[in-house]
Amino acid sequence: MLVATTVFTGTAIAEPYVTHTDLELRVGEDYLCGSCDPRRYRTSVQVFVDRLFPIRRMGDGVIEIGPYVKGALLDGGHVPQIAGGVIGGYRYDRYEIVVNVGLAYATEQIGSLGSEDSSQTRATYDLGLSLRYDIDRYYLSVGYKHNSNGEDFGLNFTRTREQNPGIDGVFAGVGIRF
Repeated sequence: MLVATTVFTGTAIAEPYVTHTDLELRVGEDYLCGSCDPRRYRTSVQVFVDRLFPIRRMGDGVIEIGPYVKGALLDGGHVPQIAGGVIGGYRYDRYEIVVNVGLAYATEQIGSLGSEDSSQTRATYDLGLSLRYDIDRYYLSVGYKHNSNGEDFGLNFTRTREQNPGIDGVFAGVGIRF
């Protein structure tokens, strides 16, 4: 009896949600420098990868958490940015809502042509929120992202930049789940 119970324990407690890795291509529009002139909109492209582990059932869904990394081309594709951190989410049926919090670094300053508030993407917080819809192994997503040094919320711990209004963006993406 003990052997039979041990053998079938995995089947008896198996969850319908499993650990998964997501690879997503995102395209969107960024709003640069929300509190200074000139106001600018620029296209951005991102490759977003995350690994989500189900940690707890909640209602009919599951709470997930894991790491993420992102590579992006900002300012119309001219400025490379890398980011990474923690992602958490809630999956229900075919829907998944995820929130990411991390740090980002860009190789150049955006808008550095004469603007004093031009360092929006260098050593910043990387925040995002997206909604995903599964279609077999693939998914579609829409979302919002923000990069800044957190000064507006009193979170500018490095104090290397006196003003940093940041960049906000919206995106749509397609991804594959492994």
